[in-house]
Amino acid sequence: MKSQFPDRTPGQFIAILCAVAAAVVWGGWMSATRVASIDGVAPIDVAFLRYSIPAVLLLPVWLSTLRKLPGAPLWSLMVMLGWGAPFLWLVAESLEKSNVVYLATIVPCTMPLFAVIAGKVFFEATLNQKQRVGFTLIGVAALIVVMSALAGSDGIDLYSLALMLMAAAGWACYVVAFPFTGFSAAQGAAWVSTVSTIIIVLIKLLIPGPFLSLTNNQLIFNGLMQGLLSGFVAVILYTVAIERLGSARAASFSVLMPVIGAFIAWLWLAEVPLWTDLVALCCGVLGMGVINGVLRLPGRKTVA
Repeated sequence: MKSQFPDRTPGQFIAILCAVAAAVVWGGWMSATRVASIDGVAPIDVAFLRYSIPAVLLLPVWLSTLRKLPGAPLWSLMVMLGWGAPFLWLVAESLEKSNVVYLATIVPCTMPLFAVIAGKVFFEATLNQKQRVGFTLIGVAALIVVMSALAGSDGIDLYSLALMLMAAAGWACYVVAFPFTGFSAAQGAAWVSTVSTIIIVLIKLLIPGPFLSLTNNQLIFNGLMQGLLSGFVAVILYTVAIERLGSARAASFSVLMPVIGAFIAWLWLAEVPLWTDLVALCCGVLGMGVINGVLRLPGRKTVA
C-alpha cells in the first residue's frame, strides 16, 4: 500500500526549513514594526524601507515580469498592490497603540476570510465544510479581540483594530489577484515592491521636509529588519519552499506565523498576553490550520 505522505528527501527537508525560517522572519517582522512605531518612525518611512530595498535586490526578477505583463489583467496588477504600501502603512499605524499579539491574531488569521468573501462576491465561489469550520473559529478569535477593544484593553483599541482589518483585506486582495497574473512568488513580490516604491517616492516628493528623516540607528535597524530580512530574504526562502513543496504545502506553514509573532513579542518586547488573548490566538491559528489543510476534520470514509 502506497503511503499518503510523500517521501522525505534532502531537498524537501531543506524546503521545510526554508518555509519555517520564512515564518520566523515574518513573525519577527511584527515586533520590528512595533519597535519602529514606538520609536516614532513614520509609517511611510517604514513602508519605504520595506519595499525599496527588495525592489533593488529583486530588480532582475522584476525585469522578468515585463514579458508577462501583456497576459496579466490590469485589475489583477492593481489589486495586488493592496499588499504593498497601503498594507505596511496600516500595520505600522495600528501598532502605535496595539500589542503585537492582536496583530498576530487579526491580520494573518482574518486574511483568508476576506479572500473567500472576495471569491464569493466576484467569482461566485462556494464554501465547503472545512472552510465553514475554519472561518467560524477565526470569527470567534476576531470577536474576542473586538470585545477586548470595546472593554478598553491597554493593548488594543477600535481604531487599531479597524486598521488591522483593513490591512488583512489588503493582503487578501493580493492573494485573490495573484493567480491571475501568471507571476511566480518572487516575481509577485518584486512587482509589488517596485511599484510600491515608485508610489511612495512620488508621495514623499510632495511632502515638505527631508526625504528620509531617520537617525543612523533607525535607518540600519529598519533597513535590515524591514527591507533585507522581511522583504528579500524571507521572500527567497518562501519561493524555494513553494518550488520544492508546492504552493499548498508551503502555505500551510503560514499557521506558524501568528504563534511565532506572539512568542517573539513576548521575548523581545515583554508583551505578556492575557488569557483571553491566548484563546483568541489559538482559535485563529486553529481556523487557519483547518482552512489550509494542516488540521483535518473527521469525516466518513467511503468504501470503494
